[in-house]
Amino acid sequence: MAKAPEIDPEALEREIAAGVPLVLIDLRDEASFAAWQLDAAPGVVRNVPDARFSPAMEEVLADVPDDARVRLICASGRTSLARAGAVARLRPGAASVRGGMIGWSRLLVHDDVPLPGPARVVQFRREARGCLSYLIASDGQALVVDPAPDVTPYRELAVRSNVRVVGVFDTHLHADHLSGGRALARAAAAPLMMSREAVRRGIADPQAFTPLADGDRIEIGRADVRMLALPGHTTDMAGLLVDGAALVGGDSLFADSVARPDLEAGDSGAVEAARVLYRTIQERILGLADSVRLLPCHYPGGRRQGPLAPTLGEVRTAVAELRLDESEFARRVTASMPPRPANYEQIIAVNLGRSAPGLDAPRLEVGANNCAIGSAA
Repeated sequence: MAKAPEIDPEALEREIAAGVPLVLIDLRDEASFAAWQLDAAPGVVRNVPDARFSPAMEEVLADVPDDARVRLICASGRTSLARAGAVARLRPGAASVRGGMIGWSRLLVHDDVPLPGPARVVQFRREARGCLSYLIASDGQALVVDPAPDVTPYRELAVRSNVRVVGVFDTHLHADHLSGGRALARAAAAPLMMSREAVRRGIADPQAFTPLADGDRIEIGRADVRMLALPGHTTDMAGLLVDGAALVGGDSLFADSVARPDLEAGDSGAVEAARVLYRTIQERILGLADSVRLLPCHYPGGRRQGPLAPTLGEVRTAVAELRLDESEFARRVTASMPPRPANYEQIIAVNLGRSAPGLDAPRLEVGANNCAIGSAA
């Protein structure tokens, strides 16, 4: 029996980026599709749950333009693969997306962020999740910030760039995605660094971390990289000021929004945490020069041409909440929070080291991350 046709997420990304005419048929149920879907523009995405698709396959495909490539996707790639053979017989060239939405969610693309100073900064984007991570390099050494669970792309870029990963830094205990920090630190034989406040939150293996205090310098060649405490989203939230020219802001301030304050504090502590976040943004972030580039660790997701790196001056103009006083800021922020990220308590437990991710780890990250107010960032 011939093997059912598959296409990997990287190949699908290249097709979409090249503007190849395609129709992506998403076989998940309507609720899953509504909560989180793939951006295939200029291609077309159609949600046809498998229960309807299987008995009406020919009818569904009859509406697909002759010049369009057919791609099938589901949650994990199993259902779409089971249908791919039959679809390919009706539409030659049709294929299932390997790994489904879980596989797609792990795809990383990267761009250099042009900055003055000795540091080279590379921004990695998980387009499906809206997560941003960074490689900061200077003089043959590199620091990786907020690595995704699949650490291979960081290691491969380091090899191609002839740099050695000498440190890994997590901006905080993530609630929306699994950290690749431990895995990358082990693979690179490099220290895993976090704010000392993260250790105080109950990390199960504190001996595995190098705790940093506000203002501490991380040695990366000639680059001047200093930790900046940025509490509010969580008590342990921290950023990195790079050569005085860019701020890796973690989950504090985004290009178009601000962080939600309830994932550690809960409903009862959200207002006070929002007040802390207000003071952090106004005093610690917006106190920097308007020319400083903000390198956020989330964005709404989707395909971009180039890195996301607005100046603080641009962010000050774009984010309306920054023009409020503290009380109104806290009121608006706590009134504008989307649903909490799916499985966030389990994700925090894994990132704390209190539970093992297990074989089902990729499913913990399914869905929008919802770490910003009023958006899916």
